[in-house]
Amino acid sequence: MIRNYFIYAIRNLVRQKGFSIINIAGLAIGMAIAILIYIWVQHELSYDKFNTKYERLFRLVQTQHYASGPLTTTCMPGPIAKDIRDEIPEIKNSFMFYSMTMTVNYGNKVFTEEVRLADPELFEMFDFDFIEGSPSHVFEELKSIVITEKMAKKLFESEDPMGKIITLNNDLEFKVTGVIEEIPENSSFRFDICFPFRNIEEMGQSIDEYGWNSYYVYIELMENASYPDVNKKINKFLENKGRERSLAEGNDDYDSDIDLFLFPLEKIHLYSYRDGRGDIQFIYIFSAIAIFIILIACINFMNLATARSAKRAKEISIRKSVGADRSNLIRQFLGESLMISFCAMLIAIVLVSVLLPWFSLLVGKELVFDFSDVSLWLLLIGTTLIIGVLAGSYPAFYLSAFNPAKAMRNGINKGKGNFYFRRSLVVFQFVLSVGLIISTIVVKRQLNYLHNNKLGMDLNDVSLMTLRGNAFEKYDVLKNDLLSNPNVLNVSRANSIPFYIGSNSGGIEWEGKNTEDDIIVGFTFADENYIETMGMQMRDGRFFAGEIQSDTSAVVINETAAKAFGLENPVGKWLSWGDGEANRYHIIGVVKDFHHLPMQQGIDLMTMYYAPQNCRLMLVKTRAGKYAQVKDELETIWTSNAPGFPYEPKLLKELYENAYTDEARLIRIIGYFAILAIFISCLGLFAMSTYMAEQRTKEIGIRKILGASTSGIVSLISREFIIWVLIANLIAWPVAWFAMKDWLDGYVYHTQISPDIFGMALLISIVIALLTITYQSLSTAAKKPVEAIKYE
Repeated sequence: MIRNYFIYAIRNLVRQKGFSIINIAGLAIGMAIAILIYIWVQHELSYDKFNTKYERLFRLVQTQHYASGPLTTTCMPGPIAKDIRDEIPEIKNSFMFYSMTMTVNYGNKVFTEEVRLADPELFEMFDFDFIEGSPSHVFEELKSIVITEKMAKKLFESEDPMGKIITLNNDLEFKVTGVIEEIPENSSFRFDICFPFRNIEEMGQSIDEYGWNSYYVYIELMENASYPDVNKKINKFLENKGRERSLAEGNDDYDSDIDLFLFPLEKIHLYSYRDGRGDIQFIYIFSAIAIFIILIACINFMNLATARSAKRAKEISIRKSVGADRSNLIRQFLGESLMISFCAMLIAIVLVSVLLPWFSLLVGKELVFDFSDVSLWLLLIGTTLIIGVLAGSYPAFYLSAFNPAKAMRNGINKGKGNFYFRRSLVVFQFVLSVGLIISTIVVKRQLNYLHNNKLGMDLNDVSLMTLRGNAFEKYDVLKNDLLSNPNVLNVSRANSIPFYIGSNSGGIEWEGKNTEDDIIVGFTFADENYIETMGMQMRDGRFFAGEIQSDTSAVVINETAAKAFGLENPVGKWLSWGDGEANRYHIIGVVKDFHHLPMQQGIDLMTMYYAPQNCRLMLVKTRAGKYAQVKDELETIWTSNAPGFPYEPKLLKELYENAYTDEARLIRIIGYFAILAIFISCLGLFAMSTYMAEQRTKEIGIRKILGASTSGIVSLISREFIIWVLIANLIAWPVAWFAMKDWLDGYVYHTQISPDIFGMALLISIVIALLTITYQSLSTAAKKPVEAIKYE
């Protein structure tokens, strides 16, 4: 019996080649997309889980509460890692770490690399595979260093790296004491070079005082410790330490409100510390897209199966007349459906193997289709069975219920239920497709908004370099040499990238303050040429002048700060960061607001100080369009003043755009998936138009005899499909609006969802539908009336 079902299913598929190809192609493309998304989702959810202790590892995070709003940060004071481990019994281990960019030298090899400084407890808490060296001894010496195998090959090629000396920033020498295998890509804690955290003191930074938050901490809980209970226990740890320090200094009015909490390692990659959103939204978005596309493919199958049911009326009637019961027919049709599903899955696996390298580039991850993963194969087989049963269930139960006599006499496609069901499925397909079109347009507009929004400064033609070693010491000479080039307009220095100034603090006072509320205020350091180099504008007063000695105790504030301080005429007033005249600064100017934080955040209070000695970022403004022309000349000037430090400039405009790579990637992915979803929908629409044209062949012949034109026939056939598309748009618009509004709400500054977006989606969907059915409509309308009349 099963053999007969199998043979008959194959014959039926071969007999209806066109519809079989459309069915299999639609399902195969849908399954391939779903598999690719599954591989990516599985990769994203696997972050950090290779660590055997990942469930007990946490990042320390603090939220500082101010009258101006809360500030959540992972930055911590230097002593906290050791103190919290000693004072909280449930905390088994902890380590402090810090990241910085340094120049790496070995022999004639010189390059810049981001390095990590960490306590030795790092190697007790995280899993690293050591090729050489022992994790318990690699940091016994202060000047020891651990590198990855990739870095070892880059530096030493075929030499044995152990014991070799690496020079950092041309003056710090470290001995290689350990080599580890490449850290997995799905790790949120990665490095190629790491050396002991204690070295940071030699670099002029303090690690022994509370109140200065610059470093980062991971902690490990005891096996039986309760994460929520520990969170409650440490909640006021930092606040209490601050109060103790304040009392020791003779100040008893400490009133800071700080919450300290643990953030699970397994959530770091996907969730935001501040609001819990983060990259998890991409998991939801792409998972929804995978489900939508599979549904579209399944709808195609169901629609085509019911649409072709008239062709099988006699077959079903004869089989039932000779004794076949309904269960036999159900098994037969489900068998055909499962066969199509398995054929589609085999093709989908081939497509995934071919497309995976391209998809990996698209998502920016090294994805692998692991054929040895038993759970993946079980999932694929299970999905194939579910899709086969889901897609074939309605046709199986619908076709098997026909009355033999009625089917032989009148056919089986006359009922209103069948009519409305097929049209409902087509409408649902286009609801999903239109939703993807709208989403693509909205995300694209948001990215354009981010790139083209007025930032309050000009990033064009400004390059950025880090001043190290001789470059920092000889800055004035370097600046004069650069300005001697006629294509260099301005040279300045600062301590932060202009559109990402994250330094801030509370405890500020100002002249005329009439509230006890503490307000958090951002700050940055710059020299006298900064505002001109960055194209910022002054609202009141002036910017710093190098020749005015008193500017070392002056401050420039932004418009938002002036409003928050309640100062209508702030120039000439003072503000302070503590007691005493030395901490008091005179306001000499108000700069117009500029976006000093990412667009997900609003413009906060900002203060600027004249402190060139604290600025290690050099900004060079060149004439419009001349940067590429003078790049080599600038490199020559740099090399002559800072030998041993590579010339590695970065364009601010590119850095800003790179800050929104997730949005750019989201546009590309949704765009491609929208195209594929529409293509699958069009396969079904084409097949449906072919079927409907066949059903109305005789009617069309009569209409032509009575004088109907070809354009009239085309309009007749197309009209119904256009109505379906219009209904789909009306349903999709509010759903897409709510979904995209929620996404846009994650940005303080964002584009608006304007009516023209829905108009564009409507136009695109109508054009696509017309292009899909026009050929079949013209073909049908062009038939000779006599041939149409003789059709039956």
